[in-house]
Amino acid sequence: MVNDRYLWTAIRAAEVAGDELRARFESSSRERFRDRPADEAAEARITDVIAAAFPDDNVVSEEGSPEFRPKPRWVVDPLDGTVNFHNGVPHFSVSIMYEGATRPDVGVVNYVPADQLYVAIEGEGAFVNGRELSVSNAAELSEALVVTGFDSLARANGDGAYLEALCESTRGVRRMGSAAAELALVAAGRFDVYFEQNLDMWDARTGPLLVREAGGEVTHVEAIDDVTGDTVVASNQALHRQVISLMSRHSALG
Repeated sequence: MVNDRYLWTAIRAAEVAGDELRARFESSSRERFRDRPADEAAEARITDVIAAAFPDDNVVSEEGSPEFRPKPRWVVDPLDGTVNFHNGVPHFSVSIMYEGATRPDVGVVNYVPADQLYVAIEGEGAFVNGRELSVSNAAELSEALVVTGFDSLARANGDGAYLEALCESTRGVRRMGSAAAELALVAAGRFDVYFEQNLDMWDARTGPLLVREAGGEVTHVEAIDDVTGDTVVASNQALHRQVISLMSRHSALG
């Protein structure tokens, strides 16, 4: 991996946030809720690291500063998978992305329960614990294992037809609850396809970079208002047009 100050700042921030979350997760359930919520505590660890290295940079984060800020900026989700975390389910992650105005983007996902640190550098590739990543080689939807997510807004709008279509057309569909971790697993070839609507900004940044840098393809439809979120479809290149076609037939791409 390249020796890059922005990259190593993102790695350090993701590691210290992961340490905070791991300590709380491995303690009793009561300790997970002690004096300060886990997501706020992890975010504080992240912003301290960023501020020490780049005190003038903008930070967009789910907990502290969710409003839009221009590039260059850091986009942070200190705990992606909050419900899993608080219920003792070992599937959650830390996501940190640096989006440069004049330099390559870098992103890090710390998949804490698996002790896996995913790193992507625009134009330089994607890695997990130093090992280069590659998306799967599945060629047909019938071979694909899909991971997705949906929220109350999607259910209220009755957006279930695409889920039925995915279940019928693929090996199976999983809903796990941490977008950044699941996109990292697509980059690693563990899942073949990721699809989700109504993603917040901090959920739709680092994971897509990982997939692209691992040789995959991403369709990212950005939100046009404050009600709906981003839509992301990520897969290997062989499957991508098949997935887009299926989603479009069921009006799942907006």
